[in-house]
Amino acid sequence: DSNPVLYEPIMDIRVIVPEENMGDILGDMNTRRARVQGMETEKGRSIVSAQVPLSEILRYTTTLRSLTGGRGIFTMDLARYDVVPRNVQEEIVAERQKELAAIREKE
Repeated sequence: DSNPVLYEPIMDIRVIVPEENMGDILGDMNTRRARVQGMETEKGRSIVSAQVPLSEILRYTTTLRSLTGGRGIFTMDLARYDVVPRNVQEEIVAERQKELAAIREKE
């Protein structure tokens, strides 16, 4: 009996926003399975460093633009690969099974 697991890329991100947007950014990071590594303020800008699964950050540019009125920027680099949490793995597998069932029905 094997117990396969899925791995996902984890990204180091650095988000630079006006100080007044820091709370919104931290709240948004919490919804993305982010692990905040640090926060600092420099010249009226807040800088958040975090590690976030790539799947949670793919369309982040649009969200960041919305949260900051276009005044935020971010960078990301690959940090490592990590095991996908069990509940997320179950969702991924269930979705894939639905896709495969739909393909089989069309055949």
